[in-house]
Amino acid sequence: MGLLIKYLVILIFSILITYISLLLGNKINILDNPSSEKIHDVPIPRTGGIALFFSFLITNILFSKILSIYELSFLFFIFLIGLIDDLISIPQRLKLAIEIILSLILFIVYPFHFIGIYVLDILFAIFYLVGSINSFNIIDGMDGLAAGIAIIAFSFLYIYSGNIALLVAIICAGFLVWNFHKAKIFMGDSGSLFLGALIGLISLRVLKEHPRPNTVITLIFIYAIPIYDSALSIMRRLENWKELFKPDIEHFYNKLYRKTNNYVGTVILIYIFSIILGLIGIGLYNAKTVVSLSAGLIIWTFMFFVGYKLGFIGGKDGKHTDVSA
Repeated sequence: MGLLIKYLVILIFSILITYISLLLGNKINILDNPSSEKIHDVPIPRTGGIALFFSFLITNILFSKILSIYELSFLFFIFLIGLIDDLISIPQRLKLAIEIILSLILFIVYPFHFIGIYVLDILFAIFYLVGSINSFNIIDGMDGLAAGIAIIAFSFLYIYSGNIALLVAIICAGFLVWNFHKAKIFMGDSGSLFLGALIGLISLRVLKEHPRPNTVITLIFIYAIPIYDSALSIMRRLENWKELFKPDIEHFYNKLYRKTNNYVGTVILIYIFSIILGLIGIGLYNAKTVVSLSAGLIIWTFMFFVGYKLGFIGGKDGKHTDVSA
């Protein structure tokens, strides 16, 4: 089977299985219901993660030896945690603890080498992977946002990791057909945790093959939007004395939407920023390390300054909450 035909098969399968997952979610009542912590106003099936996971399994059949058995096992358990959470809801702290334990087991049986010191390499890999999983989960808050960011991130990762990243981007494109505004299906935690884990694993592979500070900087820019939102969310919640793991609708993309009053326009604008930041990261890859570090620091400082001025760190609509009230 030719390569292009395989790509087309994966795309079509992703579109079809996402539709089947949509029907399944409605049939067995796995729905994301409206609430004060969400911006959609009708129940939406949150079974998209099932489609993403099984599309990836088909990809592994068509393209053998994409990931090791250890990585595939890790992804399965991460998907399973997300699926259970979609069904019965798991406390955030428990999910985080399980993710850390699974990551520790993975890197003990499938060692990661970057710094060159065993313990530090494991700690770094766990921090990176768990951070990737949860930052992607956090960005999944608007129709098409997480899937589009995933397509962009995996497309950039393709430059350094080869075929696997492109294949996942195609899977996400098939899912996006049903997930773009107005979404007919959500990926749920099973999908967002799974994709976050995939991005993390592929990024660590790139880092293992190219163990340079510039590689870390490039990866940070490729994955900039989820990292940015996670950092802003932590800062906002600490400033307002709010629980770090409690969901809300005060993410930077929620506030940007309230400023633009244009749903699709907001999502596309974030896509554009993600592409620009990814291109910057690629540009810094071959620069001198000191230049790459300096430029990266300046750009991220500017991003946080802009976020502060636009009210992304403050309370509702950017207004700083009076916690004494």
